[in-house]
Amino acid sequence: MRIVLDTNVLVSAFISKLGHSAKTLDLASMFEEIQLVLSDPILCEFKNVLSREEVKARFNYSTQDIESFAKSIKDTSTIVKIKSDFKVIKEDPKDDIVLNTAYDGKAEYIVSGNRHLQNLKRFKGIKIVNPKQMMKVITRRFGEFII
Repeated sequence: MRIVLDTNVLVSAFISKLGHSAKTLDLASMFEEIQLVLSDPILCEFKNVLSREEVKARFNYSTQDIESFAKSIKDTSTIVKIKSDFKVIKEDPKDDIVLNTAYDGKAEYIVSGNRHLQNLKRFKGIKIVNPKQMMKVITRRFGEFII
C-alpha cells in the first residue's frame, strides 16, 4: 500500500504523537507493506510550517528537532521527483503538489485533513481520506494486530 501524507498530517504527527496522523506515520515507517511516498516540496513545506516562530514558540521545538524529524521521515519514505503538473485545486493551488506527488508516486491513498483535497474524494484513481479513515483502511487490510 503506497500512501502520501499531506503536510498537515505530517505536522499533526509531529505535534501530537497520540493521534491518527502519528499512528499512520508510525505504521508506514514500521511495516514494509505500507510505503510512505513523499516529495521534496512536501518535506520543505513541512519544515517551513514548523519553523514559523509562532509554531516553534507554542510547541517548544527547536530547529534541530524539526530537521531531525524531517530526516527520519525522509529516510523511511520513497521520495519521488514530480514530473506531472496537474492543476486541480483552484482555491489553493499549492495543494496540487500533493496530487502530483501521489500520481507520480503511484500512490493508492492521499491522507489529508485539507478540505480542498478531501472534497475531491478521488483523483486519477487515488483515494483521498483523512487520518482516521486511513487507520480504518489499514485495520481492514492488515488486521487489528498491526494497530
